[in-house]
Amino acid sequence: MLEVRDLHVRFGQAHILQGVSLAVGARPVAIVGRNGMGKTTLCQAVMGLVGTSEGSIAFAGQKLDGLAPFRVARRGVALVPQGRRTFPSLSVDEHLRLVATRGAAWTIPRVYETFPRLAERRRNGGTELSGGEQQMLAIARALLMNPKLVIMDEPSEGLAPVIVDHLIDVLRGLPADGMGLLLVEQNLRVATAVAEEISIMVTGRIAATMPARDLAEDQDAQRRYLGVAASGH
Repeated sequence: MLEVRDLHVRFGQAHILQGVSLAVGARPVAIVGRNGMGKTTLCQAVMGLVGTSEGSIAFAGQKLDGLAPFRVARRGVALVPQGRRTFPSLSVDEHLRLVATRGAAWTIPRVYETFPRLAERRRNGGTELSGGEQQMLAIARALLMNPKLVIMDEPSEGLAPVIVDHLIDVLRGLPADGMGLLLVEQNLRVATAVAEEISIMVTGRIAATMPARDLAEDQDAQRRYLGVAASGH
């Protein structure tokens, strides 16, 4: 579905992505790593929000690199950005109605059933929501686009543990809705619960790829690549 080959991104003299290659098919793929390793830049590069200097990005066999973000979205790719990016002047319901499509797997009623807190706050504006509510709205907005691929950058950030558990169930169900998933997470528990295979990003490169179960059980690898152990998930 998504194929990234030898991708490089530079900001001035800073070489952020240094030859990243990965592929996303029908099964969810997760990328983990410490802050500042280039994970968000990778998401932005796929969406056309930052330019690339070398390498290629293809989706369903068509070139994405060089396209404007709205054209990438029209190809069937949606992004849950880090930082939520909700509109202060729009209510929850208005956010959802902007992107809702008819006759698709994800509808506004399904969103409200999945995230009851959004239903309670449907008339509230973006600035009137808590951080966790804004995160739910950002996730719901992407799902309502019913994309072929959804990229989620730290979707569990700001969510209460009980909501995180619910989010894991939602993400596990996306393949049944015909959606691919590229999940970027610092929460190792979420990443290993959703994806069968985990890629670890270190200083702009994919340093290792391993089965999720192996990473969840390997505290040495967690310390080496992530600076955490089991108690720090």
